[in-house]
Amino acid sequence: MSDNGTLKTSIKAAASRTSMVPRRRLPEYVIDGLVPQIAVSPANAEEAAAVLAAAASCDAAVIPWGGGAGMAIGGIPQRYDVALDTTRLNAVVEHVAEDLTVVVQAGARLQELQDHLAHRGQYLPLDPALPERATIGGILASNAGGPWRHAHGWPRDWLLGMKVVLSDGSIIKSGGRVVKNVAGYDMGKLFVGSFGTLGVIVEAAFKVAPLPAARATAVAFFASPATAARAGLALHARNLRVESLELLNAEAAKAVLSDPARGNFWCLLVAAAGNRGAVDRTLREMAGVCTGEGAAMVSLAADQAETAWQQVRRFGAQADHGEGVVLRAALLPSQVAPFLESAESMARGRGLSLHLDARLALGTIYCRTPDGENSRESGQALVYELRALAQRLGGGLVVEACPAALKAQVDVWGDGRPDFALMTRVKDALDPRRTMSPGRFLGGL
Repeated sequence: MSDNGTLKTSIKAAASRTSMVPRRRLPEYVIDGLVPQIAVSPANAEEAAAVLAAAASCDAAVIPWGGGAGMAIGGIPQRYDVALDTTRLNAVVEHVAEDLTVVVQAGARLQELQDHLAHRGQYLPLDPALPERATIGGILASNAGGPWRHAHGWPRDWLLGMKVVLSDGSIIKSGGRVVKNVAGYDMGKLFVGSFGTLGVIVEAAFKVAPLPAARATAVAFFASPATAARAGLALHARNLRVESLELLNAEAAKAVLSDPARGNFWCLLVAAAGNRGAVDRTLREMAGVCTGEGAAMVSLAADQAETAWQQVRRFGAQADHGEGVVLRAALLPSQVAPFLESAESMARGRGLSLHLDARLALGTIYCRTPDGENSRESGQALVYELRALAQRLGGGLVVEACPAALKAQVDVWGDGRPDFALMTRVKDALDPRRTMSPGRFLGGL
């Protein structure tokens, strides 16, 4: 860790030449019990570069901070000297509605960007949890997504270009502001999902899409995860206008639907989006598929649907986990139902009411324990058991959020990956002094 006085002097000297704002409430930037020595909020890429150059001169560790919505994910930082708050980098730089493109600074909140785009009948098809807090840079850095991933994919699928400040203060650009760029290496994609370990994202260009003319949500109730999964995957295979497809266990369904009468059933929650005819057809075919599996289907009113999807997104939210544990498993879709059945049985054996939410066709499963229901010992055992279960089924599991005491006892990322040597070489090339978010990513990168 750098000398406290030298670091503050260097950062303040950089701030005195700019409009940069030093932040005084340092506990606001705590990560796993660690508080930075100093926090600053630059207003443009050049000021961010000045911070990183000054930090590099002191060998100080910098962690970017947006809305704080995803800061629980990742390993405990090895060092944490400077919090670089991006929230003053919040402008929509350019929106060319005719070309369906937008350029936005990284500190802009997703909800504010969506409101801006909606005035021209457009949106960015990304829906991570807490859009009122989540920033564009944070969404890209964590590759965050929500239920819309079923139809629209990952943040990287909508990214056209990016501006990034590296650890030495140099600014690089990748891609462009048009949908069709020249062929070549897309360096910007390296920073998507890098959790601030390679540099600080300060600006991004995206494709956007027209808002759908209609949306509707329906829910069907099943006696087992196997029948629910079979119906959901059959619906997915029909190539309809399904925007979101979630499979919830009874505990999660009760929280999402606020309907205790449905408390003994597995729930298939489906949203359709597009023109009115396509939406109506999707719901008709869903009714037929579910009836074939002996399930009852109910359409939700617009306000009920909005509340339900907000709750679903929060199952994957790290920022409001409290003392609970949030786990994310990745499996083949065919293995989702076996995982759900075994996971619920394991939790029941430990006296935990585990909320399970599967993005069925994607093979992504969120497992969440309510606040106050797990000790460090039971939480640790649950992580090990569910990770072993995911591995037996050919997948893996990461800890997205948990109390710091539990995080110190488990490897949040799990076993290494075949491409870890390549990841290390990229880290060495872009952050050779290991000052960008050290220790937060896989293998301590």
